[in-house]
Amino acid sequence: MSRLLLLVALAFVLWRVARALLAAPRAATAGRRVAGAPRDPWAVLGVPRDAGPEAIAQAHREQLKRYHPDRVADLGDELQALAHEKTLEIQRAYEALTRS
Repeated sequence: MSRLLLLVALAFVLWRVARALLAAPRAATAGRRVAGAPRDPWAVLGVPRDAGPEAIAQAHREQLKRYHPDRVADLGDELQALAHEKTLEIQRAYEALTRS
């Protein structure tokens, strides 16, 4: 019985992690995105357009912590590849905002 509960709990945790990785940031869900078009860097980091450099840096750190591939290393190659792509997107958005 305890093994069954452990398996159910593990399945639930894996489901939540996969759902969090596949979910779009909440700020980006308002607009439609054309396939292949670059995403709005403000929406990727989840900060308002009038955010200062400190807020942008803080959001960058938080997003990297959330989507870092090492956090899902034990969940399989597919989720790790997805996390890697998301991390690259976050890094590109941060670079775009700090250059301007």
